[in-house]
This record gives sequence, structure tokens and C-alpha cells, in this order.
Amino acid sequence: MLEAEVKLALTPADAAALRARLAALGARALGSRAQVDTYFAHPTRDFASTDEALRLRGEDAALRITYKGPKLDPPRKTREEIEFALATDHPTAARLLQRLGFRVAAEVRKRREEWDVGETPRVSVTIDQVERLGTFCEIEVAAESVGEGRLRLREAQERLGLGHLAPIPESYLELLARSAAG
Repeated sequence: MLEAEVKLALTPADAAALRARLAALGARALGSRAQVDTYFAHPTRDFASTDEALRLRGEDAALRITYKGPKLDPPRKTREEIEFALATDHPTAARLLQRLGFRVAAEVRKRREEWDVGETPRVSVTIDQVERLGTFCEIEVAAESVGEGRLRLREAQERLGLGHLAPIPESYLELLARSAAG
């Protein structure tokens, strides 16, 4: 199974319209939480050139580690993702990765608002307020193939009233790096 995702930049008006549309569709608000994502650089491979990522995500008292494979269908972010919970704290997990040769590449801080659209198969929507970047929406679906993911994302984007917005292929990490460079 693949994770297919599309990221869209939102104006304040877009964000308000999206929340109203989610309510009209009967979507369930799952809450809002702060997330701190620490990205790591591989000791011998350039993740930027291979389009991969290794991330520790701290959220409340929970910690997860995620590997993201290369994008298979840009500008959508369909890719292999391996993720699991860690039963330790962020500093300990980061120290282990650093002892193995990984180094901290960057940190992304955001406030994430999550919604379940209530469809089968599942469609999830997040509205992210990302420090130093602005407001974004991410639509995520599970798919058996790249084509199925593309179709399901396009349908969800239209249903949510966001068909006029162009997908952003870059991750928050890539957007922050570009913002810092220029």
C-alpha cells in the first residue's frame, strides 16, 4: 500500500472555506496539536538528491520515527513510508541516531489540525500552520497504485473545494531550506 498525499498552500480565506466545507461534508475534527519534526542527514547518502527523508516526530508525549522513500508521482507525494512508535524520549532517540552517524539536518515546527472525512477508503485532511512558512493543507489517501492515488487525490481536492490550488511538490523541510537560502 502506498501513501498518496498532496500539499496545498492556503490563504486565510482558503483555510476558512476549507473548514466550512469539511463541516458541510460531515468531516470529524480530530483535534489540533503541536508537532516538532527533526530531520536527519544520512552519513553516506545525500537524502536531498535521493529524495528520501528520516524524521523523528514529537507530538505531545508520543514519538514516532519515519522513513519516507522517493516521490513516485510528483507533484503529488506518493511514496513508500515506514513509520513506527518509539518507547523513548526525543533526546534519547536523537542521540542514538547521531551515534550511528546521522546528523540533525533541520527542524520543522507546526500546529496541525486533523480531520477525518469519513470515507472508505480513508481520506484524511490536515491544516498546518508551519513556523516561518504559513498555512498549508495536506490531503492523504492510501492507494494500491500511483494511478489510483492520483485519481483519489484529485477527487478529494475537488470535493473539498480546493481544485483551483496547485500542488506543492516540496516537503516542509525543502520549503524551509529554500526560504533560508533566499
